[in-house]
Amino acid sequence: MINLFISKSNDPAYNLAVEEYLTYLYQTNDPILYIWQNSNTIVVGRNQNTYAEINITEAMKDEVKIMRRNTGGGTVFHDMGNVCYSLIVNNDKNSQSNFEIALQPIIQYLRSEGLNANFSGRNDIEIDGYKISGNAQLKTNNKILQHGTLLFDVELPRILKYLNVDPEKIKHQKVKSKPARVANIKALLEGINKNIELTDFINNIINSYTKNEETKWIEFSETDELAINKCFEEKYQSRDWTFAKNENFEISNKKYLESKGLTEIKINVDKGKIQNIKIYGDFLGYIGTEALEFSLLNVNYDYHSVKNILDKFALKEIFGDNFEAEDILNLIFN
Repeated sequence: MINLFISKSNDPAYNLAVEEYLTYLYQTNDPILYIWQNSNTIVVGRNQNTYAEINITEAMKDEVKIMRRNTGGGTVFHDMGNVCYSLIVNNDKNSQSNFEIALQPIIQYLRSEGLNANFSGRNDIEIDGYKISGNAQLKTNNKILQHGTLLFDVELPRILKYLNVDPEKIKHQKVKSKPARVANIKALLEGINKNIELTDFINNIINSYTKNEETKWIEFSETDELAINKCFEEKYQSRDWTFAKNENFEISNKKYLESKGLTEIKINVDKGKIQNIKIYGDFLGYIGTEALEFSLLNVNYDYHSVKNILDKFALKEIFGDNFEAEDILNLIFN
């Protein structure tokens, strides 16, 4: 028997809370298949430095949700063209924790549609050299969680837009993600004259795991929902989980701005807050940077929080006639 749950929410914080509950607390000895989608979201791996993985300026300007998951691996972008699956099984001697084995139902389904799908590297599915799925695992004393993405019809240019931080600008101890050569399953199917809608694709993925098994739909009790909401509110809606982990770093950025002058900003961020900031340059402002620097101390290191501070100052008096808030924000976050 396979337990099946399909999320009706597109909120990544809620969906990750559901996944955590199904992994740690939901009582069953049978496998669980969980299908979910997030709208307009960047998800970083458990061990990554959030700021080092993301073009934070572009992501925050576009109001992209930023979340940290429980598993390792690299940073990914989700929109409603992406399908997430989670497979949760008992952690015992009969369990399969091998990525390739766990992904075989998806691979075989894609092959049945005429696509040349293969397991690749440590944890990916590729079709003709294009990555269409990345996967990660978590093991507890009792359970093994494997989950991953399926790029069905994602806005691929947004991956490069958001996951393109210059590695020389932030010093840290974690390995950075690199955007892979990716493609959408829908486009690859259209290339062989097949047209499959997203709903049908999701049903086909579910059938690839459940076709030979009895299926039981999961219905959460009031107690289940209370536990999920507690995790949702206290962990995944807290910026500390996403931003404060592993973030103790220095940023140094210098740029010559045409008709404005050379500007350099040095920042120390600790646990997601600006602890020190110094602004240097040959710009032509006349009241100094000290008051602005002082106002930025202990401010959350995110685009909108910093912009709110900048908007309170007469920046032309500090930096010169041609300066705008966006010039400073680009130096702070890029």
